[in-house]
Amino acid sequence: MEKAKVLVLGTFHMSGHEGLYSEKRQIEIKEIVSKLADFKPTKIAVEMVSEDRDYYNEKYKRYKRDSYKLEMNEIFQVAFRLGLRLGHEQIYPTDWMGESGMSYGEVEGWLKENQQELFNEIFEEINFPELTDSKSVQDYYKELNDPTLLYELHKMYVNLARVGEFNNYIGIEWLSWWYKRNLIMFSNLARLIDSGEERILFIVGVSHCSIVTKFLEESEICEIVEPLNYL
Repeated sequence: MEKAKVLVLGTFHMSGHEGLYSEKRQIEIKEIVSKLADFKPTKIAVEMVSEDRDYYNEKYKRYKRDSYKLEMNEIFQVAFRLGLRLGHEQIYPTDWMGESGMSYGEVEGWLKENQQELFNEIFEEINFPELTDSKSVQDYYKELNDPTLLYELHKMYVNLARVGEFNNYIGIEWLSWWYKRNLIMFSNLARLIDSGEERILFIVGVSHCSIVTKFLEESEICEIVEPLNYL
């Protein structure tokens, strides 16, 4: 029996890059959209909480009517453009942002102050790429979706479970929220699969890619499509 196909595309959050409004960068973003169109997704899922579904899809409807100028966000710049190109009626939410007992910043701060050796061990291997003036958006996406980087990011999160001490599980306090969030993303993606002919593109921050992909692989509900095949 044919299985649905899911392509998990790791992205950076574009809101922090005002330079992407330049003509050069806009052309590069449109090139990314053209390449993703070759995947022929039947649904486009994004890192959006379900409570904001109407807010984003109202903007999407306005965009389709040519009455909305795209803001600098990967949901608008990539998902909206691709949805319009493929004639999609809506963009699908997957995210959840419930309360966590501790923030990531608090965990990292505690680790640096109390377990310096572990801090160095966890973060010394991470060489996170940056978007530079000489690097195209397409090349940046290739770097972000490189399996080596995804592996290192996943290893970093797993090792945060070691932060703290007996009966004071600092890292796990935050990780329990992080894993729940990613499990909910997986659960919501699974709900989008209506048949074996489904082709779902999931655009999400790169730090989520490895864990959500693992959940999808191990569930055996779909076939994973490598993003580099389309970049």
